[in-house]
Amino acid sequence: MMSEVLDRDQSNAGPADGRGGSLMQSFILAARQIGVHLDAGDIIRDHALASDDLSPADLVSLAGKYGFRAKSLKLDWARVLKLREALPAVVLLKNGYSLVLMSARETPGASEVVLKDPSVPDAPILVDRFQFEEAWTGEVILLQQRYSAEQAERPFSFGYVASLVFREKAIVREVAIAAIFLSFLALAPMLFIRLLLDRVLHHHSLSTFTALCIGMVVLTLFEMVLLAVRKTLILHLSAKVDAQLSLRIFHKVLRLPMDVFERTPVGIIIRDISEVWKIRTFLTGTLLGTVLDSFTLFVFLPVMFFIDFWLTVVVIGVAMLIMLWIAVMLPVFRTRSMAAMKAEGDRGAFLVETLQGMRTVKTLSLDARQRRRWDQLVAYAARTRLQEGLVGNLIETVVIPLERFMQYGTIAIAIYLAVAGGDAVQAGSVMAFYILVSRVCAPLRGLGSLLQQYDQTKSAVAIVGALMNRPDEEGRSGHGVRAPLKGEIEFSDVRFRYPGAVSNALDDVTFSINQGQTLGIMGRSGSGKTTLTRVLQRLHSDFEGLIKIDGVDIREYEVDHLRRSLGVVLQDNFLFGGTIRENIAITKPDATYEEVVTAARLAGAEEFIDRLPRSYETMIYEGSSNLSGGQRQRLAIARALITNPRILILDEATSALDPESEAIINANLAKICQGRTVIVISHRLASLTRSDRILVMEKGAVNDMGTHEELLARSEIYSDLWYQQNGHITQSEPNLRLLRGRDAA
Repeated sequence: MMSEVLDRDQSNAGPADGRGGSLMQSFILAARQIGVHLDAGDIIRDHALASDDLSPADLVSLAGKYGFRAKSLKLDWARVLKLREALPAVVLLKNGYSLVLMSARETPGASEVVLKDPSVPDAPILVDRFQFEEAWTGEVILLQQRYSAEQAERPFSFGYVASLVFREKAIVREVAIAAIFLSFLALAPMLFIRLLLDRVLHHHSLSTFTALCIGMVVLTLFEMVLLAVRKTLILHLSAKVDAQLSLRIFHKVLRLPMDVFERTPVGIIIRDISEVWKIRTFLTGTLLGTVLDSFTLFVFLPVMFFIDFWLTVVVIGVAMLIMLWIAVMLPVFRTRSMAAMKAEGDRGAFLVETLQGMRTVKTLSLDARQRRRWDQLVAYAARTRLQEGLVGNLIETVVIPLERFMQYGTIAIAIYLAVAGGDAVQAGSVMAFYILVSRVCAPLRGLGSLLQQYDQTKSAVAIVGALMNRPDEEGRSGHGVRAPLKGEIEFSDVRFRYPGAVSNALDDVTFSINQGQTLGIMGRSGSGKTTLTRVLQRLHSDFEGLIKIDGVDIREYEVDHLRRSLGVVLQDNFLFGGTIRENIAITKPDATYEEVVTAARLAGAEEFIDRLPRSYETMIYEGSSNLSGGQRQRLAIARALITNPRILILDEATSALDPESEAIINANLAKICQGRTVIVISHRLASLTRSDRILVMEKGAVNDMGTHEELLARSEIYSDLWYQQNGHITQSEPNLRLLRGRDAA
């Protein structure tokens, strides 16, 4: 078999024939060996790839987006033997295909490798060295996880964010080395002043003066270079941490259950996410900067003790007083800071709500109401920020005199003691001590500020963590069933209650839909019609009972696969910024132009798209304001049809349309329903008459189920609504009511 893999010609063989695979398939297999489960279809769709045909450079870039460090290398046999812990790896063959290298070993009697073929992943292949080298290009793509699964699932906390910083060991090490050198260079000004005063000025030595000036210029230039290097390294570190935090947070937001977004205002979520910049700024700015600057204390304090022991003790004592004062005031500052953050969050939430509902604000002339509420929120936010600032100002007001005493008071004490004791005072020593004290004040002040900002950062971590540490919605493990759906649906004793509700939204719902059938669902507002489709999509997974698709519990399906297999059109559909073509093909980025046109034609959208100046390349404005409601709805239907789903859900898809738009969609409904299971929810019963069966919902329970004619005859809810909507059809109503009365008797 191995000879077939190594010898085949790429032009007339495919990976499906059991003879190796593409780079993407090999990458997926190698990732699986490491413990990361990926799907080729997901990768192609998520990154808008035309196919799974990748170059080595493309694969290296792609692997980075899935938590791997990937590197393409040219190796010989000797270096392959040294890989060991770096395996598995992807090896490229001369025939254009690739395999996964599991191990390589050399014994006195044999040299061989163990490979895996992506098309036959469960059958390891043993190959001798010479056969392998003959077919191998010498290129290997090594894969290494940036962090383990345990780290990836680590709760969001201060420790987690700090680990992101110190994970970049090379950068942190180089920054620390630069900081140590800068700490010693910081002694240069003190030595320069001391020597100028005690040696040059006292002995009138110009040669010493020249040497000192030249030395100081050289050291200053060296310090300038080190400062620039340190700043650049910190910027790189900050960018990396910021990118990793942003990626994890956005990925987490996409994985949160739907009820989080339904119960939490968008402005609050935005505020919570925006707190990340405080965390990142603290870690890569305040914390790292203060720690690095604190290196100078270990250099300056011994020198200060050498110059004057007791004055240095005084300096340290004053520094401890500063730290104690800040520690005492921190709880008060924390309370004010949390109040200010909440006030700003409420203000942001109201702003987002107003912008989202601006059309309603204009229509109902709510400008004055919104302005009054905004004024109240702004005033409260300003008041809380002022209170926070006053506490911060009080802290600083007490700290500044203590710092001044450290700088000037210690010098005054030194001179007083010298004069009172009759000792000779060297001006250079006094100035040197003053410079050292001034330089010591900076890191000490930084430590005080560090405590203050740490408290704010701790609050920010708690806020972000409250969002980030929520459990993911169920079914996103990547291990669920991915079988293609056929369309048979069964509900058995399904019960569901929304969080905080007092009664069930669904109560013992039981029914079934055969493959290819169309089921209409009707009922009064709040009867549970939409909730049925939401639990079917697993937007809510905490239901009781059993829901099966093709005989498989929907909880067993991988949730993304399940949702991609369902086409859903809502009453109010959101269109993204971009062209009409991009919006239709958004769930299938590799869709051809012909597929897009076919979906648009089936949805009845082609006729208005062709009239647009740029046809399918027309840009959609924010909020799709350049399209009518009927046009948006038809584009949403085309978007749902582009993947040719086996199950299609139309939830009040035509209820808000004008008669012309509704007629266009209804005219195509037979074609849309052909070959798939369709669930149609509508309060317009005329839209349901063609359904194979109609489900009548009442207070979360199934009230009745049958054809249009059967329900007219026996369902009071259905028949009453039918005659309300079709008042001109009254001939049979008395007879039907009489028949219903006889049945009751």
